[in-house]
Amino acid sequence: MSILSPNYKIGEMRYKEFGKTGKKVSVLGFGGMRFDPKDEETAIRAVQRAAELGINYFDTAPGYCEDTSETFIGKALSALPKKKQKDIHISTKSHIGADPKADDVRRRIEDQLRKFKRDKIQFYNMWCILDLAQFKEIMAPGGPYEGVLKAKQEGLIEHICASTHASGEEIAEIVKAGVFEGITLGYNILNHEFRKEGMMAAAKAGCAVVTMNPLGGGMLTRDEEMLSVLKEDEADSFIAAALRFNLSHPEITVVLAGMKDAAEVEFNVKVAESVQEPDPEVVERLIKKFESLGESFCTGCRYCLEHCPEEIQIHLYAGLWDRVRMKLPEDAHRVYKVYLAGEDNWLKGKRASDCTQCGECEQACTQKLPIREYMENIAKFLGEE
Repeated sequence: MSILSPNYKIGEMRYKEFGKTGKKVSVLGFGGMRFDPKDEETAIRAVQRAAELGINYFDTAPGYCEDTSETFIGKALSALPKKKQKDIHISTKSHIGADPKADDVRRRIEDQLRKFKRDKIQFYNMWCILDLAQFKEIMAPGGPYEGVLKAKQEGLIEHICASTHASGEEIAEIVKAGVFEGITLGYNILNHEFRKEGMMAAAKAGCAVVTMNPLGGGMLTRDEEMLSVLKEDEADSFIAAALRFNLSHPEITVVLAGMKDAAEVEFNVKVAESVQEPDPEVVERLIKKFESLGESFCTGCRYCLEHCPEEIQIHLYAGLWDRVRMKLPEDAHRVYKVYLAGEDNWLKGKRASDCTQCGECEQACTQKLPIREYMENIAKFLGEE
């Protein structure tokens, strides 16, 4: 039965062991980065509706939704009955860019505890680890990991985890260090090959696997005509199919979905409950359907960057052009501004228009993307020329 059938009734949430921590978490997690920062009431209702329907894993971070997310989630969950609060698990983060030293992390945690109105945080993440070099900086003496480890010893947090955008190979190396109890990584039908190795390594090591961006950062929500091939039947939704792809992996513990209101919560809960058990056959079927489209997207592997004589951040620009292709032009502009912001300029001062059209990147691209064409198009779109 399609989860969109009017006869479908919300049933019971499924739960899995979070690695070796002894905690059981809902297979669907609440992603707290889509709230309207000016609409606290709707945000609080969304969080409370999620808890009512059995979601007990709430993920947030400093800065989300103009720095309102942690506060909204704290207000919403603290208003629940005490008995219900005991079953709720909060996951939040600290980034080395904002909190480079152990003492900085400690101050961050104290502020977060005030926002959550709690005396401890269940899952604390070293946030947005981009590569092995950054991982080593986090682990250095006096660095962020030392701060979070001390906070755990003091009982302020329970479990140390990580959030990463590294490649699958690099994630596998991070897992080998044995310092994290859970790994959050971007994983969806668009980039599954790029991070599969890391996901599998984490699961094999007994580390919880939390996946973010199951809808490809919104890309899987915009072109219904193209993505209709993913639907299981006519009454199904391609958005549901994308979520089902992650939910069907036996290796994945929690699938995070960003939710801004109660209606989105109810829709996503129905999708989660339609997947009674992980099923690798569903995963393979959806991969074949997606591959039948003949579409390729940038996975962010950065092999192109390694071969670019101009040292242009090609993978970032290719990702922006993918957003334009998937009818997300406003989002492309928004992300571009984020890349340019602050001292830590992600684009490293290089523009798409600096491309000399040498073609070295295309030889290295695992997706065989027409990168030179992409670079020319995105430069024009962004007005760099």
